[in-house]
Amino acid sequence: MKIAINTMSAVAGGGVTYIKNLLTHLSKINSRHHFLVFTTLSGKKAFYFPHPDFTFVSYKIPSKNPIFRILWEQCLLPFLLKKEGVDVLFSPGNICPLFSKTPNVVMVQNLAPFDDSIISTEGKTQKYRLILLKLLTMASIKRAKKVIFISKKAIHDMKNLGLCLKHANLIYHGKNEELFHENVTRDKKLHVIKKYNLGKFILYVSNIHRYKNFFELIQAFAMIRNKIDEEIKLLLVGRRFDVGYYDGMMRFIREKRLEERILFLGEIPYDELPVLYGSCILFIYPSTCENCPNILIEAMACGAPMLASNIKPMPEICAGAAVYFDPTAPGEMADVLLKTIMDKSLISLLKTESLKRAKDFSWENAVMKTLKVFEGVL
Repeated sequence: MKIAINTMSAVAGGGVTYIKNLLTHLSKINSRHHFLVFTTLSGKKAFYFPHPDFTFVSYKIPSKNPIFRILWEQCLLPFLLKKEGVDVLFSPGNICPLFSKTPNVVMVQNLAPFDDSIISTEGKTQKYRLILLKLLTMASIKRAKKVIFISKKAIHDMKNLGLCLKHANLIYHGKNEELFHENVTRDKKLHVIKKYNLGKFILYVSNIHRYKNFFELIQAFAMIRNKIDEEIKLLLVGRRFDVGYYDGMMRFIREKRLEERILFLGEIPYDELPVLYGSCILFIYPSTCENCPNILIEAMACGAPMLASNIKPMPEICAGAAVYFDPTAPGEMADVLLKTIMDKSLISLLKTESLKRAKDFSWENAVMKTLKVFEGVL
């Protein structure tokens, strides 16, 4: 069977992590299938590896912007699928070609287009893009032979829109077990700690968007800064996507004279994250719109004590391994932070529960289930 995988939408964060792990684990399975991987120019650099069962093809037009990518997927991709004799197309970025005769498997990964609170805060261009993505996602779910969801929350949201989901499959993401674990080498740990001059810190890792609630977290930390050890800092790691939002946070930090207590590292090498997860006093995740966040799974695999948003799917992913809070209420977030920092026995329990919960997530199992979905289409 010839299986095509459209990776055009994977540009950052969890999307890139998913594709890398999907391709890596597919390459380890003796499936006798051939995989044709469509990528952007930058995507080929990120995903390519030599393998007799994999062909990587990159294109310039969909590399330019999301609108060009959608046009390419709807107008040109169907012809390429027919020309290459593809049996099944996997579209992990919400959207499949709506007029292609090739059987489609769609994965719903991005739920932002279905969150009205996110759409209302965006500018006109981004707002229209999200509305278009919502419409195309709904049409793709109807058009696909099979749909993969990565959380129960996503299935619930789509059912509330009146969509029939008899072809739905729930497959959680996994973790890179070679990278994310509690036994980071001493030399690696010392290198990263020295590189960023780290001591005691609370950690948040995520790309910077408004719905990630960085500002609310910073406000919460400002409320407790004089009630906790003055050596404890708030460490923020992630790529800046909303410059205006970031600039507003920096103004607040300067006004509160928190420059020495709140540190932005920006985007760091992926293989350094296990050291941060394993070294933090607490890991906090105040996002309001997620699907199956790889970051939560990876942090738990490293034994990070977890504080998380009480908004679905965070309780679905972390289960009993986290303390939950309202991410839109800085005061409540501050109370939870303070109480947890002061409770050493709770922190120890959270570490144990994180490691236990992380065992439920495996890329090997996720990819095996995904391959069975592909094979079940024909």
